[in-house]
Amino acid sequence: MKTTITLIALLCSNICFCQNLVLKGKIEDKNKESIPFANIALYQANDTISIVKGTASDLAGKYLLQDIDSGNYILKVSYIGYKTVSLPVHINKDLTQNIILESDSQSLTEVVVEGKRSIRSIDKTSYTFTITQIDKAKDGRDLIATLPNLHIDKTTNSLSTINGKSIMILINGIKATDNDLKLIPADKIKNAEIYDVPPMRYINDAENVVNINTKPLDTGWSGNLYGTLGQMFSNASFALSYVKGDNKFTINYGTHINMKRNIKDLETGHYNYQINNDNYTYDYFRESQTWGHQHNIGFTYSISKEKNYDFQIKAFTNTSNGKLNANKTIAFAQNELQEKRTGNLNDYTKSLVPTVDIYFSKTLPKNNSILFNLVGSYFDNEQNTHSAESGSTGFDDMMLINNQKKTLIGEFAYKHRFAKANLSVGYRAHLNYLTNELSNSLSENLQKENINTQKHYAYGEISGKFKPFMYRVSLGVNYDTQSEENGFHNFTFTPMLMAGYNINESNSIRLTYHSSTQMPDMLQMSDARILIMNNFYQTGNHDLENSHLQSWGLSYDLYLKKFSLSANLFYDYTSNSLFDSYQYGDNCVLYQTANAEKDIRRGGEFNINYTPWDFLRIGGSIGVSQQVFQPSKEVSSFSYWSYPVSVYLSTSYKNFSLDILQKFGGTFLSGLYKTGIEKVSYINLGYTYKKVNFGLQCFFPFIKDKYSNETIPGSIVYHKTDFHSKRKDHALALSISWNFSSGKKKASIRKKMDNYDSDSGLFKIK
Repeated sequence: MKTTITLIALLCSNICFCQNLVLKGKIEDKNKESIPFANIALYQANDTISIVKGTASDLAGKYLLQDIDSGNYILKVSYIGYKTVSLPVHINKDLTQNIILESDSQSLTEVVVEGKRSIRSIDKTSYTFTITQIDKAKDGRDLIATLPNLHIDKTTNSLSTINGKSIMILINGIKATDNDLKLIPADKIKNAEIYDVPPMRYINDAENVVNINTKPLDTGWSGNLYGTLGQMFSNASFALSYVKGDNKFTINYGTHINMKRNIKDLETGHYNYQINNDNYTYDYFRESQTWGHQHNIGFTYSISKEKNYDFQIKAFTNTSNGKLNANKTIAFAQNELQEKRTGNLNDYTKSLVPTVDIYFSKTLPKNNSILFNLVGSYFDNEQNTHSAESGSTGFDDMMLINNQKKTLIGEFAYKHRFAKANLSVGYRAHLNYLTNELSNSLSENLQKENINTQKHYAYGEISGKFKPFMYRVSLGVNYDTQSEENGFHNFTFTPMLMAGYNINESNSIRLTYHSSTQMPDMLQMSDARILIMNNFYQTGNHDLENSHLQSWGLSYDLYLKKFSLSANLFYDYTSNSLFDSYQYGDNCVLYQTANAEKDIRRGGEFNINYTPWDFLRIGGSIGVSQQVFQPSKEVSSFSYWSYPVSVYLSTSYKNFSLDILQKFGGTFLSGLYKTGIEKVSYINLGYTYKKVNFGLQCFFPFIKDKYSNETIPGSIVYHKTDFHSKRKDHALALSISWNFSSGKKKASIRKKMDNYDSDSGLFKIK
């Protein structure tokens, strides 16, 4: 009896054991680079039709198959661009089986088992692409644009988000342009990562970060030519790259021309205000024309020693010229005095910005690495403005502004990769030195001033995953200073806490808290005073301090093969929020930036992406938000709701393609103003012949770009404007582009940080 019980127990334990075996391992290429999203399928040795178990490798190339019965199997591993591996395995205990895949361009035409195409991490989603997507894409940018919430905006010819959030593009960790992405063939893209919460060092630079990881790029020449001729704007770009050994040389040039059209933009406005005991009204109708051009040219040299170090130096120069001509008819009233007036404004700006960017990274033993980045820029700006107005209190003002701004940004970072987590620690310094000279009718003498600001930022961050749980913990310390007599010195802690849970392979939720600071633009703190109209001046504010944003969020993500949904709830509180305000001066009104008492924004956003068939893609974004704003303690708070909506459709048939984008206007609260959202609307018809791509765009084919701005209660000045950008109505453009590449494979540099100063130092005429 005891023997029988023992045998039964052993048999049961053996059965349980056999049903819980594990097969795991790592998928790599011959260069020991991990391959994420590889398709892993396990078949019975005597039945290679039905899959017993299946999965996809994670971001580190690792895979795990559980609950396997003991027996003989065939393990099949496949990935686009590599030879498929079929390996017999005998499983009678937990087994580790690593696989090395060999590259094979011929496999691009083979049928690959469809596996999981996206992996959700705590702050990003990683994607690979199907053979159909790669075959249809004209280049790397075209392929990346197929991802959820991304598209190529035909108004700017750039990769953009459908919901309008700002985006930063990285290629293998280095900040890149659309031209850089177009130089990469679609089949050279390994995967893409979209950060909806950027890493700490980018938290103030963009709302979304897209990092594209490539396979080894080709040695030899590659290039891109692009041109657009249109009624509203024209542009052209050229990029050429050459790789030899470990060295890469790239030169690029681009130009954008805003065309001067006979059709003028229209603005109708009304001011109502009081100075001392005098009441003023100012009604006007304005017709304006804007035109100008921008040019950029750059050169990049890089050397990459695989698994050792990367070095890159980049030098580029941007130039811009802009012109504005405007004429006004005015109905002016001061108490009982009423008169008709005319006015005109001619504004000309010129800017030259050379920049040098040096980057170095070094791989150290035991999963350690260090990175260094140094960026220096020089801004040389000139602005000439002539404004005049007839009438008893009219004026004739000629203003000349010359300013030079020097910027130096340095960053150092250390990284360590643990088995299940990543640690990064870094420090960044951003130093600005502005010299400003202003002459106008308000002063007989030339006005000179110097403004110096510094922003120091130290951060530490750790992120990882524990089974279905995800986390990211960051701590940043900001020291913002303006070193003039009435300047400021502020220490601010900027932590970030994120916790997520993968419900299953398709569903995940996440809680987020993060904070950041914003430094005022240098000329927002300037003493310069500009005449807008009689007794109305635009000037800076020496008492400004940096603002501090604290944001809480709850998000849900759903990723299916043909459909994806991202739903977000948020609550943002900004202390010392920067906004444009009206203040009383000596017998005048001053238009200047101030710090708000309260600025709260809360609401939700939904982004969807639906691809029912390979030839059709539908995307969109719907937002609902409420903003509560209080400019000062003396004024009560004001709340306002906003409902932005964007719709995108893309379809293709053979060599033809059609893209439609519509961003519906609305109104949101921006400081003292209920501000109209400028609409975007276009239809693009495309045709591809071999490697040449043609496009015909029609802008605002169905609607007109009309919107209104109006001050909220509590403003000492009531101001309402109605805009109609007539030059955009039914504007046509024709574009053409051509890509080429040839050569042998070679790895590309992988930069892990990027810095650039976006405050040009130009005075923004309001």
